[in-house]
Amino acid sequence: MMKCQIMAQEALLIALIDTLDDNKKSNLQHNFNQRAEEVKAEVLNSMATDELYERLLEHLDRYSKTVNLRP
Repeated sequence: MMKCQIMAQEALLIALIDTLDDNKKSNLQHNFNQRAEEVKAEVLNSMATDELYERLLEHLDRYSKTVNLRP
């Protein structure tokens, strides 16, 4: 039952996205990618252990700078 509901919601989202003009699709894709990168960074940060924390922060700093440089 739950799987059917998720599939129906996904189909509805796809149908909605298909109705958008190219500019709105492009903006949606950009916003989605930007948020996905932010979430990835948050997940990596939350999973850090004490031993890896300093090294992870260095990687996240470089990664954040890369994300912030994107248009």
